[in-house]
Amino acid sequence: MSKKTLYIYDEDKFNNLTECLSDYEFYDIAYFIDLYATIEALKAVNKDEYTKIVIDISDLIYESGNNKLYIATYIRTLSKFENMVFCIRSSLYDSFKNKFPILHLQLNKNYDFQEQNIELTEESLVITKKLCIYAYSDFSKTNIDNKSVLTLSELIDDWNQLSIRYNIDTIIQTIAEQEIEYIDLSSTLKTLRIRNDLILQFEIFIHNIARRTGIKFCVESSLLEDLSYVSPFLFEEHKDLDEKEILEVDEGKEKIDILSIEKQLNEICQKLIGHDTFKCDFKNAFLKHKFLSQMGERNILSIILCGNSGIGKTEFAKITSKVLYPDEQLIKINFGNYSTEGVLNSLIGSPLGYMGSDEGGELINKIKNSKSKIILIDEFEKATPSVYNFFYELLEDGIFTDRHGKAYDLSGYIIIFTSNMSEKEYKKHIPDSLKSRFDMVYCFVDIPIEEKLTFINDTSKKLIEKLNSDFKVKIDINKLQTKLYELANMQNLRDMKRRVEDIVFLEFFELYKNSIDD
Repeated sequence: MSKKTLYIYDEDKFNNLTECLSDYEFYDIAYFIDLYATIEALKAVNKDEYTKIVIDISDLIYESGNNKLYIATYIRTLSKFENMVFCIRSSLYDSFKNKFPILHLQLNKNYDFQEQNIELTEESLVITKKLCIYAYSDFSKTNIDNKSVLTLSELIDDWNQLSIRYNIDTIIQTIAEQEIEYIDLSSTLKTLRIRNDLILQFEIFIHNIARRTGIKFCVESSLLEDLSYVSPFLFEEHKDLDEKEILEVDEGKEKIDILSIEKQLNEICQKLIGHDTFKCDFKNAFLKHKFLSQMGERNILSIILCGNSGIGKTEFAKITSKVLYPDEQLIKINFGNYSTEGVLNSLIGSPLGYMGSDEGGELINKIKNSKSKIILIDEFEKATPSVYNFFYELLEDGIFTDRHGKAYDLSGYIIIFTSNMSEKEYKKHIPDSLKSRFDMVYCFVDIPIEEKLTFINDTSKKLIEKLNSDFKVKIDINKLQTKLYELANMQNLRDMKRRVEDIVFLEFFELYKNSIDD
């Protein structure tokens, strides 16, 4: 195996390196250690996923001597990646040479790129960005609630002489339960300037939190230079907390035509079988939301429907989308299709630098591909704390931010959550802070017998008429009435519809066979 190159750069000449390797992607070593903590995990990586990469190993110098064997083995394993090179700050090069003399001899050193005279431009800086850092000069003047911010130090169990100790599962739970939106790194940065031996662990810690939650990171503006020194590859260029880049999904504003809206609402309610109290309340909530949205007082109409399967929850979302947006596809997300790991990545995309980061998430892609403003979130009981945390922001502000820092405005949308939870399970399972953000909470119950009979009658008549039209077979519905009406004891409308079809088709097959024999 040929020797890998180690590029040794002065901080003020880093742009020369990025220009020299303009078709490479840049990573910090903590990125890999977070994803592949063991040597065995690193060996198992599909190396084709990483082509033409530069890994900065500067922070390895700060690691304690107890991990020298692990670090040396890790670097040698990384060296087996094709089209991969290393880089290190020149101020740390002597420390690296003294700490890892054998490893140092196995690398080709390169200083030549620093002789070029290159002006730093946006095009020449091709570092693969991972995260966004939000900066503030005076937190009290931002529009962020103090209760939604925690310092990183509050999430750490202990800073001892050798390591940072923390429980990532407890942190995720804390973020979700306390509705934390930002983690402030300011106090931690001040510590790291003194304890630079903990820098690598700090970066791994940040990657771990970011990968498993939708949390944002912030810092005092005066410490941005310190952050750049401590972790030059960890964050992309900062954004001010009082500035928000918004990608409008739909810039058009609807004019409120009450007569037209009432006609649409009547059609929705007529097509939905049963649930009369809900339908009455939905009409009022929809009209109220139209005016509040136009006034800028309310962004999203959120509805959660609980109850047994097959009694109209999902059907309500389909009907609403079809009536309001007849030519558009319903935006549907089913949490039953997701695994518990990486749910938020599946929903809104992976962070930059992660596999699939350029593909976007299911929610973003479906919003872009449909002009319907009805979003169905099915099987919500299977959501994770990170998903709850995501919906805190969305239902409150009407805006969500993807893992690339881009924000999407969903003002005017209706989000319908469905779940098979009972009312008791809903109260126990859903956090109180999220409950308060739903505009309508209903538990769908069994449909009255009279409406079931109407549904059975209408379904069977339509099917019989279609069979007669296509195959010229006349079925006497009166002969089937007894069997059909026995189905009214069923609760699941989908199952009921299938049983109606079974009964009608059994009669149809017999008549059709006789017509052929004749």
